[in-house]
Amino acid sequence: MNEKNGTGYVVAQVVMIVAFLVTAFVIAVFVQGDAKTKLTMSIGYGLLVLTFLFGMVILVDIIRGKIDLSGLLSEDGKASMSRFQLLIFTFVIALSLFLMVAENGTKFPDIPANVLTLLGISASTYAVSKGIQAGGKDDKNGKNGKNGGGGSGTGGSGNAPTT
Repeated sequence: MNEKNGTGYVVAQVVMIVAFLVTAFVIAVFVQGDAKTKLTMSIGYGLLVLTFLFGMVILVDIIRGKIDLSGLLSEDGKASMSRFQLLIFTFVIALSLFLMVAENGTKFPDIPANVLTLLGISASTYAVSKGIQAGGKDDKNGKNGKNGGGGSGTGGSGNAPTT
């Protein structure tokens, strides 16, 4: 990273922190209510602004081409359904939990076991597909020992003496 890019990131970080502090200050001063309500609202909205600005920095870097997403859903130039499934399930569950938290206020909801099971199945599907791909690469290179060669196994010629 050259000096120009490093300076840009420092400026972006300073702007994000200042926006967080300004948002928190404005809410703390102008929102009606007791101290606990003001503190909760100012920290909540300040973190919301900070998260939004971090996301904007990432999106700008994606648009400028500094973050490469070409391998996000593909492996070896081919589309990966298991990666796509894991990505979609993760986003759907995260969005659902966000909406539940936004509706209920500050209480984090209980996550049903079937939701975690579906996410686990999706992640294990991806892990199994990676294992199969890794095994396929070893077979092509002849590293699994299945390409001939002698073995010491227990099978004999049938001429062994018996006692």
